[in-house]
Amino acid sequence: MSDDNKFLAGNKTHAFSFQGSGGGYFPVWLVNILLTVFTAGLFLPWAMVRARRYFYENTELAGARFSYHATGGAIFVGWICLALLYVVFVINAVYENTFLTLCMVLLFIAFAPFLIMQGLRYQLLMTKLNGLRFSFKASPLRAWWVMLGCPLLIAILVTAVMGLVFTIAGSSQSMTGIIVGIVLSVLVGLVGTALMQGIYAAQWYGLLVNNLQYGKHRFAINLNVKTCTFIYLKAMLLFVPFIAVALIMLAPVMTQMLHYSVYGMNSQEEMLSFLISLIMSVLLPYFIYMVGILVCFSFAFVKLRNYAYQQMSLEGGITFRSTASVGSFVWIILSNFMVCGITFGLAWPWAKVRLTRYLLENTHVDGELDNLALVDHDEQPRNDPASVLGRGFSILPFAL
Repeated sequence: MSDDNKFLAGNKTHAFSFQGSGGGYFPVWLVNILLTVFTAGLFLPWAMVRARRYFYENTELAGARFSYHATGGAIFVGWICLALLYVVFVINAVYENTFLTLCMVLLFIAFAPFLIMQGLRYQLLMTKLNGLRFSFKASPLRAWWVMLGCPLLIAILVTAVMGLVFTIAGSSQSMTGIIVGIVLSVLVGLVGTALMQGIYAAQWYGLLVNNLQYGKHRFAINLNVKTCTFIYLKAMLLFVPFIAVALIMLAPVMTQMLHYSVYGMNSQEEMLSFLISLIMSVLLPYFIYMVGILVCFSFAFVKLRNYAYQQMSLEGGITFRSTASVGSFVWIILSNFMVCGITFGLAWPWAKVRLTRYLLENTHVDGELDNLALVDHDEQPRNDPASVLGRGFSILPFAL
């Protein structure tokens, strides 16, 4: 327990800030890359911890900085245990021991979500802010339902409905009926995918936030599935114009290909000329298609993030806001890709710091942090088999 609150007083609104820099992170990143390569990947757990520690220790909220106390050795032991289980699985598969192979697959499907939750719990227990540790406790059954059960069920239902609509359309004797059936199938797939993503997002955020603690203070969130679904539906609709433009630009090329497939080519020179023009004609539509994917992803990520933070709270009258914008996020991602491409990846530390700083500076905490009772919990990392294996999944970060 501690009553020494180091949060700055006198301000009810606080924005996260990042005090690191691309130049400061570059040597950390470079050493991680070199040692991981020289050790054939064995250094990767330590590299991951060193990178996270740099970002955590440079993240500040109201004058207090985060700290990260996980160790590469603990994660490495988890990796070794997972690797041994994988070797046993491969041996059974090679020697065609179908029963044991199937049992291991079923056990992995049953316990993987629980182990992932254990990995997240370890990371949060190793994370401190103002002397208080975070914690995370999720029900194994709830984790399995959110991560595997519910998405699989929705995917089966959407596929079944699409197949039913397409079958009914295929039995039609008119071209109009077939076209209508195809259009309906596409619409069902579009809405079904948005619904699946919306339900998954609402449940995933609920799983993460409602089982999260800061000291003895619990976080809470309640997301509306309809709102999440509409966010994903709008994101998919944003993708449609990009696909349409790309297809329109490809139409002359497709027509020319159809012509050559019917009438052939007169010479090798003509074939070479066509191949060069084909490559040049495909590059721009492909770029437009990729930009469309970026815009679609950015819209869904930013809008869902803003909505989730708006619905999130912490015991003690603390609420959260995210003020990120789609346009700024798209520009940062696009320009980061371009700079990393031009520098052959050497600008990656700068790009990662730039994106991190933008997201943190657009994340706000509202409430009297200086009045928040700093009472730590008494939970400690466990060393049971599930916890040790779960640390092997610590490569997956806890991110909201």
